[in-house]
Amino acid sequence: MVTKPLELIADGRAALEYSSLTEPGTDTPIMWLCRPDGERLELMHGREAAEARASALIDKGAL
Repeated sequence: MVTKPLELIADGRAALEYSSLTEPGTDTPIMWLCRPDGERLELMHGREAAEARASALIDKGAL
């Protein structure tokens, strides 16, 4: 598995890490929601879900 550089989201308060692997039966890459330093937080199923989860974690003060 090859990982790609982090992509900052949520005004730089979170990041996405994309894998070269895809979700089974789809073309959607496997991705992780991360802290900006690369610490993995959660496996995500799509960019929109990752952005929504990052916003929720920011609102809770957890990110």
